[in-house]
Parts: sequence; C-alpha cells; structure tokens
Amino acid sequence: RVARKAPQPAASDMGVAGMALRVVAILLIAYTAFDIRMHAIRVYGRVIHEFDPWFNFRATQYLADHGWSKFFKWFDYMSWYPLGRPIGTTIYPGMQITSVAIWRLLKATGVASLKMSLNDVCCFVPCWFGVSATLLLGLIAAEAANSANAGIFAAAVMAIVPAHLMRSVGGGYDNESIALTAMCLTFFLWIRSLRNERSWPVGVLTGVAYVYMVAAWGGYIFVLNMIGVHAGLLTLVGLYNSSLYRAYTLFYVIGTYGAMSVPVVGWSPLKSLEQLGPFAVFAFMQVLELSNALVRARKLSPREAFKMRSTVFAVAAAVASVVLAVLWPTGYFGPLSSRVRGLFVKHTRTGNPLVDSVAEHQPASDQAYYQYLQMWSCYLAPAGWAYLLLGVWWHYGKWWLGTRIPADARLAGKTFLLTYGVVGYYFCNKMVRLIILLGPVASALSGVSAGLIFDWAVAHLSLLWQPAEAEAEDENAQRPKSKGAAAAAAGAAKSKKDAGGDKDSAKRTAGSASWWWWSSSSSSSSAPARALPARPCSRRCISAKSSPAPKTVTAVSSCLAH
Repeated sequence: RVARKAPQPAASDMGVAGMALRVVAILLIAYTAFDIRMHAIRVYGRVIHEFDPWFNFRATQYLADHGWSKFFKWFDYMSWYPLGRPIGTTIYPGMQITSVAIWRLLKATGVASLKMSLNDVCCFVPCWFGVSATLLLGLIAAEAANSANAGIFAAAVMAIVPAHLMRSVGGGYDNESIALTAMCLTFFLWIRSLRNERSWPVGVLTGVAYVYMVAAWGGYIFVLNMIGVHAGLLTLVGLYNSSLYRAYTLFYVIGTYGAMSVPVVGWSPLKSLEQLGPFAVFAFMQVLELSNALVRARKLSPREAFKMRSTVFAVAAAVASVVLAVLWPTGYFGPLSSRVRGLFVKHTRTGNPLVDSVAEHQPASDQAYYQYLQMWSCYLAPAGWAYLLLGVWWHYGKWWLGTRIPADARLAGKTFLLTYGVVGYYFCNKMVRLIILLGPVASALSGVSAGLIFDWAVAHLSLLWQPAEAEAEDENAQRPKSKGAAAAAAGAAKSKKDAGGDKDSAKRTAGSASWWWWSSSSSSSSAPARALPARPCSRRCISAKSSPAPKTVTAVSSCLAH
C-alpha cells in the first residue's frame, strides 16, 4: 500500500507566513531600539544634556531663526570668549540642517499632534536616527551574507549594543547620533552597487549618502578610506571588473565634489594626506581602465596586452612623480592630523598636548570590548568573521581554478565586512573612542553567526513537517516498474546526463580565470566562452548523426554524448 500524503500548505503560503514573521520581528526590533533610547527622556523629560549637545542646539536655533546664508557667515562671540569663533565654517552642519528640516516638515503638515518645538525635535533626533541605523545595519548584514535572517539578527544586536547606544540616547544631541546612520547607509549602498554587473548605477546614491556623511561628522575620513581600501583590495586580488570601476568612479566623483562644498572641508579631499589614499585608488582605476580599453580596441594577445599595460602604467607613474615633485615643496599637501597620527604612534607622542591629554584617546582595554560590545558580540562576531572568510576562500578558490563565481556569492559584501572588521578592530585597539565604529561591524558579524545557526536549525526542523511525503516517495521508489516506464526513466536520465555534461563542459571553458594584468580580454572576472565550428564526432556515434553539435565544446571531436 502506498502511504497517503499528508496535506501540506502551499509554498506561497509558507513564504507569506515567513515574510509575516520577519516583518513582525523587524517591527519589534525597531520598537525596542526606540524604547530603550527613550529612557532618559521618560525619566528626565525632554531635556538636552551634556555640553556639546547644548552647543549644537544653540547652533540649530540660530539656523532656524536666521536662515541658511547668515548661519554660514555667523561669528559667535560667546564661544571661545573673548576670541570668538566662526561657527558656519568650523562645524559640520549636517545635524543642524537635518533637525531644522524635520522641524519645519512637522510644522508644515498642519497636524496638531505632530507639531513639536525645536527643542523637542533635537531631543528625539538621536532616537529616530538610532532606529534607522539599526535597520540599515540589518540590510548590510543581509546583503553580505545573502540571508534575511542574518540581517534580522544583526539588527537585533545593533538595537541594544552599548557601542551604539552611548551615542544615540534621547537628549544626546551630538554629531555621532546621525553620523552612524549616514555611515551605515553609505556602506550598504556601496556593497549593493557591487552585487552584480548591472548594479553599478547605485554608486550615484552611494556618493550622495557619503556627502551627507561628510556634512554630519568628521569621521567621514574613515568612511572614505574604508571604501577606498575595499575597492583597492578587490582590484589587487583580481576581482576587478567594469562594474567595480563604474561604481567607485561614480562614488568618488560625486562624493568628492559634494564634500568640497561643505565649508569646513573645502579642498582637503585633494590636499590632506589622510584622504589621498582613496584618490590614489581612483587614479589607478582610471589608468587600468584606459589600458583595458586599448587592449580591447587593438585585440592584443596576452603577451602584447602585458606590454601595453606596462607602458601605460609607466607613463602614468612618471606623470604622477612630476606632479608630486612640483607640488610637495610648495606645501600643497597638508600633514596628518594629530588624531590620525595617534592611530599609528603612542597616544602620548602625537605632538598635540590637547590630543595627548584626552583619556578617550588611549588604547582600548579588554574590559572595554566586553562593556561596549557585550558578551554575545565578543564571541559571535569572530565566528561570523571566520564563516565569511571561509565562504570567500571557497568561491575565490573555485574562481581561480576556472569556475564562474555564482550570482548569489556576494563576494563584494563578504570581503567588505571582513575588511571592515580588521580595520575597525585595529583602530579601536589604538583609540578607545573609536569603539563606536566597531559596534556596527560587530553587530553585523554577530548577526551572520546567529543567522547561520538559525538557518541550519530551521532546515533540519522543516524535515519533521514532511514525514508522510518522504515515506510515500521511498515506497514508490521501491515498487517495480513496467518496461515502458523503466525505458522512459532511463531515457530521461541519459538526456539529463548529456545535458549536464555539456553544461559542465561549457562552464569549464567559459569560467577560466583572467588576471587584469595578463588578460587580453575585457576587464571581467572570467573569460567568455569560445565558440568552435560544428563538426561530426570522430567516434561516429549515433548521437552525432541524430543531434546537432553543441555550440561550445571542449574539443572539436566531442559531441553531446562524448
């Protein structure tokens, strides 16, 4: 007797149920992130606390009362008394502009329940942007790990991790409260622009988000160098392609132009030594793409392509050397700032007494990691980092041996989190205040670990829902088949094997790795398939007479069967 199948829900119904559970989880995480940041407001009321938030509120009030043009020309005689300070050209105005825009938007709605005073808006801004940073961090983890569950767990950790909480509490109206949102948005759009060969236009949005980051906080230098290091790393390991070139070019051009429009930044992206690294990556990509264009236009062989690229890079290096020799003696390039020097030398030897005397510029202790990242992140984050490393190593090794990288590999996102984890840990180990930059990546890597465990558990528990169906399939497999059914099954298996063999043969031919320096083809991560003329099989088999030759074969004497 054949076991009767138990009624099973449709796949679409299970998909809807899973999506509903995820939506509920996201809403719960967002509510928790907002509720925990409202603690100070519930206890002490809508009051701005600490010194810097009060100064930021005063600047926001001046912008709301006097407008845009007067704000950037404002010289405040009450700051640094009796010398005074030009406020509009010495602060990052992104937070003030954002708060005034939200205040006017709520006022323009005409709804009485939405109207707030400017003080109340400034008190709530850290809470609102803390929630948005939490959700954006979840998107980063989901994009890198290609798992929605990993993103949900990462957002859950980000919602309550103290490294983020300490800068996003209600009433703590400081630049970091909105800067982390801008940073997470920039990072998410960057790895999203590298998802596949058609996603490079997202680089435009990456540049716009970076401009907002520049206007919000001086930590934009970390964001710029983080993306530059990631793009340079992908290029050096051979994963350079036209999509990476276009995405990074759009990001750098739009982002640099917008950054230079911020008064406090000015021309520093092209003069400051701490920002010239990403510019070097940008210039290198332009020279590399130019050499690739010449190789493609002239259809050069690999040896000729190597000579062409060597010549182009030699000329570019000579031009760069002349420019440096002319500009360096004039003092055009500015020195490294004291805080940046503190990341590479002992914090008490930067040469700036103000920087050397600040306690938060000291190296982080072991207790600081457990205090600001909590126990789960200290153990789950390294496991997530190791898992991503294994995934990258697996796909990269297969690509190096000639297999195409699958579309769902998300190597750009994985390598970004790996690089971010190493760089963030190094800088945090040198300066404890930078643990705020380690909080997002620790949350993302913790979410990857938790999501991996959850996916594994769900995959095994789901087998318990189909016992009757599995029993029926086993019994049907053991029943004797008729001659006609057996012949049909054998023919179907042979056809599937032939098609699979041809597909594997084409994949091996089309998936040969190409190094950007040696390859004579376009700047892609794999060489195109080579079409060979159709010839009959040398073995004179039946399949060669009855079926056409494949379009792509590994040898001219092969057919669909051999």
